[in-house]
Amino acid sequence: MPSREEQPHLAKFYPYLDLLRAESDRGRVLISTGYMEEQLKDILLAFMLDTAQAKELVTSGNAPLGTFSSRIAACFTLGLISEREHHDLTLLRKIRNDFAHDMHTSFETPSVVDRCKLLLHKAGDYTSEKMGEVIVNPAAQFTSAAVALILNLTNRPHYVSQRRCRYGEWKY
Repeated sequence: MPSREEQPHLAKFYPYLDLLRAESDRGRVLISTGYMEEQLKDILLAFMLDTAQAKELVTSGNAPLGTFSSRIAACFTLGLISEREHHDLTLLRKIRNDFAHDMHTSFETPSVVDRCKLLLHKAGDYTSEKMGEVIVNPAAQFTSAAVALILNLTNRPHYVSQRRCRYGEWKY
């Protein structure tokens, strides 16, 4: 397995993993979705004109693109994330809202269980010679999908910036 020094593009990812291991279920959900929300912000900024107005749209107090939901929608409609990524980010956002707004939410809450089953990037159940049938529980489904999406989006700002919007004169 490559060392951290051999993977400089994952410098921000490793601290996330370290933090994730020490967290409660609620903490893992909030930290993971917060990380993805930040990644979507970086993707949008890498695509938009490099202006103060663009930054305000994404980061100011009442920024129209300041929420997880609006960033998911904007990235999808601009073609910066795939349909599969959009699908899972939307489900993860709803799971985040469940955990954030109801202190009794857990990975045993029916709505959370149902949403975790629908995740496309999750680890699936499998059979092992050593362990027999392995069922991936909702917490592991959430975590595996979150980690997969975070890795998918890690270098996206770099690639998106190669197609950054540029101002030009429009022909009439």
